[in-house]
Formats: sequence, C-alpha cells, structure tokens
Amino acid sequence: MHAQSPGGHATNLRAWYKANANAYRNSGVNLCTNGQTVRQWNDQSGNALTLTQATSGQRPTWYDGSGSVFCNYNPSIRFSDHYLQRTGSGGSPGVLVSGTTYNQLNLYAVYYDNNANNFDWLFNSGGNNGFNRVSLSMNWSGSSDFDCDVTSTTNRITTSTSSVLPVAHTNIIAVKSDNTGIYGGSPASSNKIQAFCNGTPDAARTTHTPIAVNNNITQIGDNELVTTDALDEPFGGDAMEFILYTGPVSQVVHQRIETYLALKYSVTLTSHDYFNTAGTNIFALSGGYTQDIIGVIRDDGQGLYQKQSRQQDDSARIYIGTLSATNVGNAATMAGDRQSLVIGHNGAAMRSSVATSGEIPGGAGLISRIAREWKVTNTAYTGTFSLAFKLNTSPIVPGDLRLLVDDDGNFTNASVNGNPEGLTFTYSGGIVTVTGISTTLVPTNSTRYITLASVANSTPLPIELLYFHALPADPDAVQLLWSTASERDNAFFEVQRSRSGVTYETIGSVDGNGNSTTTIAYEFNDPTPYPGPNYYRLKQVDLDGTSTFTEVRSVTIGADGPIHVYPNPAVDQVRIAGLLQGSTDPVEVYNAAGERMPFAPEDMNEGLLDVSTLPKGIYLVRIGDQVARVVKE
Repeated sequence: MHAQSPGGHATNLRAWYKANANAYRNSGVNLCTNGQTVRQWNDQSGNALTLTQATSGQRPTWYDGSGSVFCNYNPSIRFSDHYLQRTGSGGSPGVLVSGTTYNQLNLYAVYYDNNANNFDWLFNSGGNNGFNRVSLSMNWSGSSDFDCDVTSTTNRITTSTSSVLPVAHTNIIAVKSDNTGIYGGSPASSNKIQAFCNGTPDAARTTHTPIAVNNNITQIGDNELVTTDALDEPFGGDAMEFILYTGPVSQVVHQRIETYLALKYSVTLTSHDYFNTAGTNIFALSGGYTQDIIGVIRDDGQGLYQKQSRQQDDSARIYIGTLSATNVGNAATMAGDRQSLVIGHNGAAMRSSVATSGEIPGGAGLISRIAREWKVTNTAYTGTFSLAFKLNTSPIVPGDLRLLVDDDGNFTNASVNGNPEGLTFTYSGGIVTVTGISTTLVPTNSTRYITLASVANSTPLPIELLYFHALPADPDAVQLLWSTASERDNAFFEVQRSRSGVTYETIGSVDGNGNSTTTIAYEFNDPTPYPGPNYYRLKQVDLDGTSTFTEVRSVTIGADGPIHVYPNPAVDQVRIAGLLQGSTDPVEVYNAAGERMPFAPEDMNEGLLDVSTLPKGIYLVRIGDQVARVVKE
C-alpha cells in the first residue's frame, strides 16, 4: 500500500496524478518551473503509470499557482491543443488494461474550463470508441452537457456545465460506477452509476452494463485515438488532479476524498460535512455557515499541507505565517498531523445594516459591524493564524477595527478584540488583514463565530442602502431613487455621473438627515443625461467631511432603443429590456479588462441572461450597438 493516498484510502487506488507532484520538463530528471512545458507527469499511486508527451509542440504548460486565483495557490497544468498519454505498449501496463471488465470504477477530477463554447476531452482511457472508453468530456456541439462514460456511452450519465459544473470556475467532478451500488454496499444504494458535482449528488443510473475496455491507452487533455470519435477536440483550461480507483469506495471514504480536494482547491461542498483521514469532522454544515468554505490543514496520510487558502473570488483569505505567492512558498509549519482551521460564512453582505447594529456587545464603544459572519472550526491546531477580507470602503483607520468572537453566533455577548488581545489590523488596497489570532480567541478543538466591527465614526463600515436605482424617464431623462435603513452623521449625498464609468463629474447633491434609525427615501432627476451609456454613483458625505461611495448604476439613453439591465447589481440572472424588435445580434459580455466572457446562446432566454457563472465584478453587456453595464455580486 502506498504511504499517501486520497482520503487516506489506498485500496484499489489505480492512478493518481496531481499537478503539485512530479511534473517534469524532461524524462523525469528536472521538475517543471513556472511556465515550462510538461513532458512527463508521474503517477502518485505507487503503480508507476507515468503519463508522457514526446512531441514538444503538444506538451501542456505547468504553472505554480502564483498567477491565478482559481487554484488556491497550488499548481496546475494548462492545456490548449495539448495532451499527455500512457500507451501501455511494449509490455508496460496501461492505466486500464485491454480486455478487462471494470465493474467498479471511481474517478475524481479537478479542473477549470475556460470556454463554454468548445467541446473538450478532459479524460479518455481504455477504448477505441464510445462503446468501450472511460471518459469525461464537455460542451459537445455547443451544448452545456458534461458527459461521463464509465464505462462506455451505454453507461453514460450527463450533467451540466451551465449550472452544477460552471465554466470559469474550479470544479470537482466525481463519477462512481459500481454494479453493487455506488458505495460498494456501504451504505446500500440503488444507483449503480452517479456523478457528484462539487460534492452534490447529480445525474444517476440504476442500471450498469458490464463492458470490457479494448485498449491500454489513456489520454488527458484530448482524444487522439480514433478519427470517427470526435478526434482532436482538446480541453481548454487547467487540470489540477485526477484520481482513479478500480474497486469500491464507500460513502465515508468518498466524503474524505471530496474534503481533501475541496480544501486543497477552494471548492465549497454543500452536501456533507468535512472530514480528515481519521474520520474526524473538521467542519459541520450547520447554522447557515455554508458559503465559500476554505481552510488550512495538515494531513500527512494524504499528502495535504495547505498553509494558505482563499475564496475563488479572492474576497477572503486564511493563512498561517506570512502570506506567499504560492502555497509551497509559505515557510510556516503546523506542529502536528491532522491539524486544521476551516471557515465558512453566512452569505450576508460585507456592510452594516439595521439588524447588525442591534446585535453588537454593549459597553465597548462599537459603532457598527458588518453583516457577514464566519464560523471557524479549530481541529488540534495550537498556533496563530491570520484572516484577510476585501472591504472596499474608505477611509479606514485600522486601529478603529475590532474582531468580534462569539461561541454561538449571537454577537450581543461577543468578546471584543483589538491590539490588547494580541491582534494587528492593517488596511491596504481595499483589504483588511487581521493577524495574531490565537487559541485564546479560537481554542484548540472548538468552534467560534467572528465578524468585523468599528469603534469610531472616523472609520465607518459601509452603510447598506436598501436600494439604489437609476431609471430612464421621459423625455430622455434619468431618475435616481435610493433609500437608507439608518444614518449616522450623514450630511449629504453628492450625485455623480460618468460617460465612461471611470471619470465622474458632480451633477448635484441631496441633503442627508444626520442621524436616523428609520427608513428614508431619496430621489434626484438628471434632465440632461448623455446620449448612450450613463453611469451614476452616490458619494455619501458625513458631517466631519469623511465620505464613502455607493456601487455604480447605469442607464443608456438614445433613440435607437436603449437596453436596460436589471436587477443591477445581479447575482444569478438579469433581464434585458429595450431590445430592438427582431434583432439577431448576439449577446456579448466583457469584463473590466475588455476580455470577452464565454456565453453560449442558451444563456439568453426570453430576455433573461444567466450570469451566475461570472466572477464578481463589473461587466459590459453589448447587443449590436446597444450597451449596458452590470455589476455581478
């Protein structure tokens, strides 16, 4: 048995490839460094099933994880028109052996697909055609299908790249195929084949047809086997890890393997708790703290040593020691095996509200706190750690901030912690960092709840507007409507407009109401907006002159039928109003860097555009000559 194995389970582990181990630029002598192509990728299962690529122009590229957020500081191998393979010729064994019927296969893969419009082969093994292969492929003929053929198309199950395995997102796909039930009888299951998408049970079959594979060849990144079976449709994206078992994997072990992959690559599981190789529950999905689960962990039995982690949108980070560009570059250590800190939040806004202002400890001089709360579970860890959060407001005086720590999630009796408790707060580039969090605040083998608060008006945490709308009004005017839930020392709102969304001009002001705990509505009319796109924001100014900006709203004015996008900001879908009748122009979406985002035609349906797969940020939606701006939250 191999010394290390996913989830600590080595039985029937046939092949294991991970980008952070033994990717070579030559024939097993020199490990790849950032940006070098991969000639050889060694198997970690102990079976020595090495993947290679002899042709230099067909080799993928290895990256160390420093240049992207989607690998959680870990390496990846980037494929475009490249592939790695094992032929199983010349007496050497294949990953799957020709002539063998595999009644029990468990395949796990972690990947990032960057284009929904391209048909991609991610993994292909053991078959000359669809009747014999084990394969993972996606986006056939422009569809949003993710096909899992384990073994053959006869046993195919299909899930979706538009929902459960979204494009431009790091995903974990697990396919369990077992003629005795997907968990090998532990526990019993009527499903014989099932896909698990980022931990969530998805497409399934209750039948299993025994089929023998008919060749020894395995390819990752493409299918270069047979011209009649979608030859040369390369995967476009990054691959991080592949795990293959040729025997049963119980539900207990399956959940440990998914935990390993989720914490390593910052993928949130929502269908089961998190477990280490000893079976210890290291994070429970309870109390609503199930969003963006990340952590630091040492678990030697599966070779997992994650010293720093971040959400996939990089809006929160947890780390030990000093944050590095890569996980392996972090020189800090954990004192022992199976130690971890895992956090998840409640999905609330990163700003204050009426509800949160009523749930703070009295007598500590606190002015406000943000609505978002995190649950932190410490398993056997005895050191200190740091947290960092994006908090895009200004000005912030770090010394005014406090970390609230509570034992049940009701912060009315939380402890209030700052410099005297050993914490250091810093603020740079919109990011608040809290260092020096010790076991005094989050004891070993305990769970605590935390949030950020402020003790001074000079450091106002963002005030949550109930709404801020920019609406077209006749004739060719724009009406701005907004409302506050509460106000503290609010002098006035400065109304600003921009043609570009970059440089703003002040076009008026509206007096505030000083201090208020009741809902107050405001409005402002712009009678002379620019033709075309107009971008609006509010600058809220306090009595002492400090100020903060709201998010941006957009309206397009013009005789050619402007389009309007709402709700804006958006989370899942936006409706596009004002489309020219009979227009056949495609919908194009661009990010702030001017890069076109991948959208399939079916993403637009009866005026509704699915934006759920977009990372948070500002985007331009273009339909012909019509343009609107949308903020994705």
